Amino acid sequence: MTSTIRNIRDQRINVRTSGERRGPVEKFEKQKTYDSRFTTHSTSTKPPALDGEPSQTDHKVDAVHEVITGQLAPRTQTKSRNAVLSDRRDFYYYVRKRTGRRCSCFDKENSPEGQCAICLGTGIVGGYEKFGTITEVLDFTSPNLVMVNCEPNFDHDTRPVFLRLKEGYKYGYIEATLPIKNNIREIDTYMLFQPCFNRGTKLIATDPMGGQAEIKSKEDLAPFLLFDRVKIKIEITKKDEKPIISHFMMRYRIKDVLSVPGDIPRSEEDLVLTNLGMHDSYQEISIFFDGRTVTRYHNEDVLVRLSDKRKFKIVMVNENRWGGVLTSTDVRARYLIEGLDHINKTLLV
Repeated sequence: MTSTIRNIRDQRINVRTSGERRGPVEKFEKQKTYDSRFTTHSTSTKPPALDGEPSQTDHKVDAVHEVITGQLAPRTQTKSRNAVLSDRRDFYYYVRKRTGRRCSCFDKENSPEGQCAICLGTGIVGGYEKFGTITEVLDFTSPNLVMVNCEPNFDHDTRPVFLRLKEGYKYGYIEATLPIKNNIREIDTYMLFQPCFNRGTKLIATDPMGGQAEIKSKEDLAPFLLFDRVKIKIEITKKDEKPIISHFMMRYRIKDVLSVPGDIPRSEEDLVLTNLGMHDSYQEISIFFDGRTVTRYHNEDVLVRLSDKRKFKIVMVNENRWGGVLTSTDVRARYLIEGLDHINKTLLV
């Protein structure tokens, strides 16, 4: 009887559950048993708990960050976007350029010209990049600029530098190649800016295969978006006293939807500058944006409300993140006042 009980006890001691392993055993040391079902982890990250005895919270140490970034944060992003869309205001978002070609209005001065139609006071050619589009500009600073019977207008200290037909010539042209990136084959807008009206100007576009077309509308320019570059020629025939050209601007679309949805509270704060003798008021509003449409807003960027074409400049940005994931952004923006803010008049919607 005693032998039978001892044999059963020995069998129980030697039985190990599936997945268990035994560590090395020194003499007179108790043997430790680990169950792989409780020590396996979803990643190669080694939590501090594994340095000692296994714990029931090991899986939390390893997986909590992945749960936040992979599940909870995306759900919060979706909830924020749905909250915005339920009572939204649509905006065009213009990102202030901080890198690029230096504008010609900035060559002889320590600061850019606030009234410059090329850089809009930023000092960088193009000024602002509209969300969902790419802007290319042909001006005095364009690389590989070709001028035939034309020259920069250095006789007048203008900012920016204008281009004109040479004295004594009745015909000339200005030509440069503009790069084209991946797009959806649609022109958002284009413009040939002339400080004074010239009756003898003409726009000619040429693709790399040699095809040409005169540009009279944005539909005429759209076929050239199939290529990686387009050559723009500005022909000038002297029908006026002094034909002058500032620049050519082309903006094409890279997204189907250009508007950005935002949520505006009902209350708006007014700050009346009575001490400065101003009758107008600076008005600031708070705007709530989701974290998916635009991933980064900056101070000095511009928003245009589609409902009334009212323009705002961003003055404060507060990003809401969870587990390193952007879930939403709170923005403070002030009205751009007619007559005080030059960009209010020159920014093309």
